[in-house]
Amino acid sequence: MKLLLFRVWNYLRGYVIIIVEGFFIEKFINICARRNIFLWDIRMQNERLVTMRTTIKGFKKMRPAARKAGCKVRLLKKTGLPFVFNRYRRRKAFFAGAVLFIVLINLLASFVWSIEITGNKELQTEFIEDALSRHGIKAGAFKYRIDTDSAVDKMMMEIGKLAWISINLKGTKVRVEVRERRDLPQIVPRHVPCDIIAQKDGIITQIVAKAGMEAVKEGDTVKKGQVLISGSIPVKGSDKSRLVHAMGTVNARTWYEEEVPVILTKTERIRTGKVIRDSSLILFSWKLNIVRSKNRFKDYTSEESRKKLTIGDNLVFPVEWETISYYEEKTVEANINEEDAKKKAADEAYEKALEQVPEGAIVAGENVVFIQDNDVLTARVTLECIEDIGMSRQIGGN
Repeated sequence: MKLLLFRVWNYLRGYVIIIVEGFFIEKFINICARRNIFLWDIRMQNERLVTMRTTIKGFKKMRPAARKAGCKVRLLKKTGLPFVFNRYRRRKAFFAGAVLFIVLINLLASFVWSIEITGNKELQTEFIEDALSRHGIKAGAFKYRIDTDSAVDKMMMEIGKLAWISINLKGTKVRVEVRERRDLPQIVPRHVPCDIIAQKDGIITQIVAKAGMEAVKEGDTVKKGQVLISGSIPVKGSDKSRLVHAMGTVNARTWYEEEVPVILTKTERIRTGKVIRDSSLILFSWKLNIVRSKNRFKDYTSEESRKKLTIGDNLVFPVEWETISYYEEKTVEANINEEDAKKKAADEAYEKALEQVPEGAIVAGENVVFIQDNDVLTARVTLECIEDIGMSRQIGGN
C-alpha cells in the first residue's frame, strides 16, 4: 500500500527518468543526498552508466552536483500529471471533455444502477425487486434519498416469509441478502392429549412408548395415519379412558423408489464451429446496433451476454455492451453400450430415490432391477430405510 501511494504521489507531482554517465557516479549520488536531491529506482547498467529517477525540482538542482563529480546527466523521459497538462494546455476541447466526463461520472454515481439479491430460494427474485421498488430502491433511484433501515423494517412487516434481510448501498450497487423463514412442523403442546400416528406406510421394527399405550407391535405393517402409540389409556374397572400426551419412538422399514429409462441411442447436437455475432450498445433503455449480421444458419442455438460498464465492484453504470452469438449446429446419433447405459440409468435413479430419503433416515439396503416393456428398458431402484415414522396428532383434532 505504501509503495502504491508513493507511486501515485510521484505521478501527481511529476518526475523524470535520467541517465548519469561517468567514473564517479557514487560521488554524484552522495553529493545529491547531501543537497537533499531525492533519487530512487537507481539501476546500474554498466560500470559507467546508471539510470535513476528524481523529482522535477531535483533535476533542476543537480547540474552543479554533476559538474563537481565529473558526470554527465541526460534526460531520458518525463512522466507525471504536470507534463500531461503542459502537453494539452492549448487543447481546450480536451480539457472541456475531461471536465464534462468527470461531471457526468459523478452525476451517474449519484444513482442506483444495479440491485443484487442473494439468499432467496422460495421467494422469487422479481417479487423481492417489486417490494424493494415500492420502498424507493430500484434502478435509477437517487441513492441519497434511500433509507435502507426503513426499507428493512417495512419489508420484514410486509413479507411473512422473511426471517432476516440486509440492504447495503455501496457505490451505485445495492446488495440485498435475505434469509427465508422455515415452516416448522406443528408441535402439540405437552399439556394437550395426543396420539402418535404414522406419517407414512411401513413395517414396524421397534416401538418404545414413553407415555401412552402401544397400539402396534414389531413386525406389523402400518398405513399412513394409523395410530401407533395411543394417548387414550383405559381405566381399570371402568368404561372411561384417561387421556395423556403420548410420547415415544416408532422405527419402521420404509421404501423409496425411482425409475429411469435406459437410453441406448443418444441424439446429440454439436456445434460445427461456425458462429455469427451481433453487437449492440445499450445506454439506459436505448439500444444502438453496432454490428448486425444476417443469420444464415438453419439449425442453430443462440447465446446472449451483457457486460456492464463498471469501475471496481461497487460502481456500476447504465451502459452495457450486448453480444448475441449464433452457433451453427448439426444433429448426430450415436449408439451407447448397453452396460454403460444401464449403469448410467441406475445411478440416476439411485440419486433421485436418495433425494426422497428424509434427514435422519438410515439406508439399510438397495435393490436395482431392469424392466423390459415392449421396446422400453427401465432401471428401477428401491431404497429400504429405517426411520422414525411417528408424529403427534391431537386427540379429537385432524
